[in-house]
Formats: sequence, structure tokens, C-alpha cells
Amino acid sequence: MADKKTDEEVAESQKLTPKDKQELQEGACVNCVLLSIIFTFAMMIAVAL
Repeated sequence: MADKKTDEEVAESQKLTPKDKQELQEGACVNCVLLSIIFTFAMMIAVAL
């Protein structure tokens, strides 16, 4: 049963177009930028206290 699910996941991942992959990568970059901004803001507050 687990093998069937794995095969379906592989087939599903192969359906991604290059545009889809690029959009997923850009979404990850946005998350990294937001996390970086929040971390920087927290560090500024920590230094100010």
C-alpha cells in the first residue's frame, strides 16, 4: 500500500511544469524574506532593551 502511494506521489511531482516549479521556488523565497525581516526586527528590539 505504501509503495502505491509513493508511486502516485512521484507521478504527481512529474506533472509539475517548469512554471509551477518556479512559482513554488519564488514562494519559498518570499517566506525566507519574511522570516528574515521578522528575525531582524526581533534582534533590533533585543538590542534596544
